[in-house]
Amino acid sequence: MLTHRNKYIFFLAVLNCLLTTLLIIYWKIIFKDVRSVVGITFALILFFLCELFVILYTERKIGFLSARQSINLFLGYKAGKMFLAFLFLAVYVAIVRVEQRRFIMIFLIFYLIYLLFDTIYLASREKSLRIKNKE
Repeated sequence: MLTHRNKYIFFLAVLNCLLTTLLIIYWKIIFKDVRSVVGITFALILFFLCELFVILYTERKIGFLSARQSINLFLGYKAGKMFLAFLFLAVYVAIVRVEQRRFIMIFLIFYLIYLLFDTIYLASREKSLRIKNKE
């Protein structure tokens, strides 16, 4: 049986493969320049690594934290991920000056998809902790 951590790592890998596959299949429809596809691929790798870090670190630390500390940890993750994402976006758009509107729109769609995944993971983790603490 899959543990909580392994289940979410598996779903994260499937999500990343699915989004990468969709990007590879439809890149000529979405973008005119291959540099934008490379940028979005790097963004997907960045999102994957951030989510993987969140899962691994949360699973390691969550048993030792109080409810207040876990909320601060979750908010810190969200703020750090947002900062990294928009820093990447700003640097990439400044360096590669092609299809900025499309790139930003696709980037934000992928960011929101990963944010939804992150929120589902952290909510399920918090729920399982509440159940564990009641027992």
